[in-house]
This record gives sequence, structure tokens and C-alpha cells, in this order.
Amino acid sequence: MQKADHSGHRARMREKYLKSGLDVFAPHEILELLLFYAIPYKNTNDIAKNLISRFGSLDGVLDAPVDSLVEAGLTENQAVYLKLYPDVTRMYYRAKYDPDHGPINYDDLPDYILRRYIGITSQEHVLLILLDTKSREVFSGFISDGNFESTRLSMRSIVRLAMNYGASYAILAHNHPSGVALPSPEDVRTTLLLREALALVDVDLIDHFIVANEECVSFAQSGMMKD
Repeated sequence: MQKADHSGHRARMREKYLKSGLDVFAPHEILELLLFYAIPYKNTNDIAKNLISRFGSLDGVLDAPVDSLVEAGLTENQAVYLKLYPDVTRMYYRAKYDPDHGPINYDDLPDYILRRYIGITSQEHVLLILLDTKSREVFSGFISDGNFESTRLSMRSIVRLAMNYGASYAILAHNHPSGVALPSPEDVRTTLLLREALALVDVDLIDHFIVANEECVSFAQSGMMKD
């Protein structure tokens, strides 16, 4: 049986995108367009619809683990290709909007932190941001990809990082894969212990954020940084 020729449809979709951008596309059409470049010679419209039906939304597909995408019928290479999009988006936002040698704007911290967690959904990741006396960022990176409570075991390394970078202030963040942006009692206890440990080297832990479902909850604004 002769395979269907989808080249004309693909050309029309690309022309539509180049003329009008993605805003005029339905979510399954956006995914269909992405899949053009990972799945040649097949009707990716049906594949895109099936994936969105299975995972609930476009972002649900892009946030799904590689194993789950493979179980849904993609090859590993195709699944990895889709997983690149949220990771590239996170790197793009970081390069475009994150502070570059200037003082950090505290009012922008929630948005700044949310951008750092784009595409990170499967397990807890702990983010540490270190600032100098003028609130300029001297270090920013994920220091743990396990349960936040395990960070207690890494206090020495956190203190060492703060000392090595000559930090005066520190900010923590970690995500809740459960989707609930409420701190546990252990989250609060660990945060206060970290604040005490950093205070011994004259570093002020000024806030801790919990990220979940595009929410960013501040310990400081919620009064949880008090003893």
C-alpha cells in the first residue's frame, strides 16, 4: 500500500506559522508542528491529539517523563526531542531575563525562580542563590535533586559555597512535585536550621520559596522565617 503524502499539509502548517505565529494554532497543532521535525513521513496530527488526550494538555505532554512518552508510543529519541523544549525554554529565559551583574530586584524573585523551574516536575530540586553586599548574584544553581529534607545533610557544602563566593545573602527554593505549594513542618525546621548555620558565617538567609503548579510561596512573606 502506498504511503500517504503529508508534505503538502506540512508545508501549509509551516507557512501558517511563519505568517501568523503560534497564537493561531490549537494546542494539538503546536505539538503536531513540533513533531514534524522528529517524525518524518507520518501523520503527526493524530499522534499529537492522542498525546494531549493522554497527558491532558500541551504542557502536560512536554512535562511528561521520557519513560511515559515512550509508553505512549514515541521512540526514545522522539521523547527526548520533546523534553528538550521546556529545558531550552528555561535556558532561554535565564539568558534573556536573569540579572547580569546588576542587583537583583526582590519584587521579581518569584518570577525569576519560576523561570528556573520550567520543565522540572518529576522530583524535588533545591535551588540556592547567593548575593553579595549589593544584592548582586554571585552564584545560582541547583544543589540537590532529592528530598529537601536531605539538604540538612548538605549544610556544610551550602555554608562552604557561601564562604567561597563571599556571599552576604542567600535565597533558597525547592519544588513540590505533588503540586501543592505548602511547606511541611520539616521544610520549616530545615530552613531555620540552614539559616542558623549560614548566620555563623555572616550570611543572611533572607527567604525560601516553594514552587508548585506555577505558584511560588515565600517563607518570609508568610511569616515562616521567624523562630
